[in-house]
Amino acid sequence: MGAEAVKPRRNLTVDFLIVIFGVSSWVAVNGLWVELPVLVNKLPESWELASYIVITSQIANLGPILFGAARKIWSQKLLEIPIIHVSLGIVVTACTLLCFFWDTTTFLFGGLHSSALLVLAFFLSFVDCTSSLLYLPFIANFKEQYVISYMIGSGLSGPVPGLIAMAQGVGGYADCKNVTVKTTTENGTSIDFVLQAYYPPPRFSPNIFFGILTAQMCISWIAFILLNSLTTAKRERVPLTPVARASNPALAENFQSSSTDGDFSTSIEKPTLSQQYLLGKPGLPKAHYYLLLFIQGFLSTIHNGVLLSIQTYSCLPYGSIAYHLTVTLSSFANPLCCFVAIFFPVTNIYAVAGLSTFTTAWSIYVLVIALLSPTPPFVGLAIGAALIVIAWIMVSGSVAFTKACIASILRREGGQVALFRCGVVTQLGSAIGALVTFLLIQYTTLFKSYTPCS
Repeated sequence: MGAEAVKPRRNLTVDFLIVIFGVSSWVAVNGLWVELPVLVNKLPESWELASYIVITSQIANLGPILFGAARKIWSQKLLEIPIIHVSLGIVVTACTLLCFFWDTTTFLFGGLHSSALLVLAFFLSFVDCTSSLLYLPFIANFKEQYVISYMIGSGLSGPVPGLIAMAQGVGGYADCKNVTVKTTTENGTSIDFVLQAYYPPPRFSPNIFFGILTAQMCISWIAFILLNSLTTAKRERVPLTPVARASNPALAENFQSSSTDGDFSTSIEKPTLSQQYLLGKPGLPKAHYYLLLFIQGFLSTIHNGVLLSIQTYSCLPYGSIAYHLTVTLSSFANPLCCFVAIFFPVTNIYAVAGLSTFTTAWSIYVLVIALLSPTPPFVGLAIGAALIVIAWIMVSGSVAFTKACIASILRREGGQVALFRCGVVTQLGSAIGALVTFLLIQYTTLFKSYTPCS
């Protein structure tokens, strides 16, 4: 029996398809984010664009709420597969439209706004926010060893667009050029010479970037179709426990039609890890339990809500290249630190609190730099650009690592209820941070931008 009985058998084809499918979970929103260094120089929102994208993403959290309500109402129906098809179709359509309309503007609320980009960003965020609720139940249909394949794919949803953005580049620093401006009035025509900023173009345009994202989403959609149609994939599905059959007869019927023949009585009789997770009760002292939830909410407020909204103000004083390196390298740091947390989790509460203090220190540095914009310390020097890039990498990595450790502790000690509360404080903190920061940017002078050559 020994090792051969314990070691799970894998099907590499199914592994590959699940990884490709997992990439679609956040690749569209991450792709839009890493393209911001190119877009801020071309769209009317300029440095405020990041805050618009963040607040749009928070509004899009209606997606999980609506999906949760749908599951409550139609609990007897198998919703995941058809809704995943619809969601992938929405993202492919939105990415395709971005190829052609990303720079379309409309005069709204007294000024020009990137109406097409923001509307399409809402749909991308709406789907990606819901993907966590959609994709994991679908992956749960397969054997347990394929969960890590999905996590790898989901982790790659950051580096994949990051690599494309690095290949694209950002063009470089702005050049000041003399431009002739003719002004015609009733008194005649006057000619003025003014300095205007000229940004060197990237290696390829945003149109092509969004086209590559569209192709990636189409490939992920094909992988999902194959996971539902290939006999090889159907053989890798698992039977349902009595708990799952009772809670969702439609899902049980689906498994009966796709499972291979065999005697599953042993796996049905024995409680699974998933059942233990569902029935888990908090094993932590209350003070520790609420401390972890507070840290989770605090980090979400600071990182997801505040810092991402003011990222332009902290990076662009040091130039477009510093901003470009920040968003692309951070897209690698986040999943890398999540993977580290899987294999080397921090389970001590006080160590987690120490990690959050470390993260807060770097966050304060980023926030102070943004408040001192457009003339923060070391502006115009390589050391200033290097420090802000390092600070952002440290913030992104430490936030991802700390959150992953918190989720691991709460899952082990509190089960589904604890993770649900963790998700609630995450979204609540992100929304509060995004809303407050958006209002501060729009209606105060705390965060200042500048126009090169002005």
